[in-house]
Amino acid sequence: MNIRQPKVITDIFQSNFDNVLHEILNTQSIKDNQVNLPKVNIYEDEKSYHIKTVMPGVDKKNVSLSLDNNTLIIFGTTNQENNEGLTLLKSEINFKDFKRRIALPKNSDQQSISANLINGVLEVVIKKKQKIKPKSIIVK
Repeated sequence: MNIRQPKVITDIFQSNFDNVLHEILNTQSIKDNQVNLPKVNIYEDEKSYHIKTVMPGVDKKNVSLSLDNNTLIIFGTTNQENNEGLTLLKSEINFKDFKRRIALPKNSDQQSISANLINGVLEVVIKKKQKIKPKSIIVK
């Protein structure tokens, strides 16, 4: 006799959660996409935020930045190598387009964003909004 036990709600939730988590973390789904996700380093100093990402071999004319609400979007295209007449023995270099979305802090001044691509390193600088100093108002 085979007895089936009903699934508990928490078991169903855990199973669905595990499936979603697996999809998010599954590197194959990222590889199947047509867009790469470049890695970034984010720094800050007293006056600004600095975002750096490495883009070897990418020309600055193939990189664009845009803002969507409070999100910085870095997009770029790469040119496929011309290897006519050669047989590929090993492939570790990826020539897919890349895209990265970065949520900006609330105190970032979106009017002051600048970007520089030098020697394959893109640096985006976003100034911080100046804090408004409290003002004393004299009652007359």
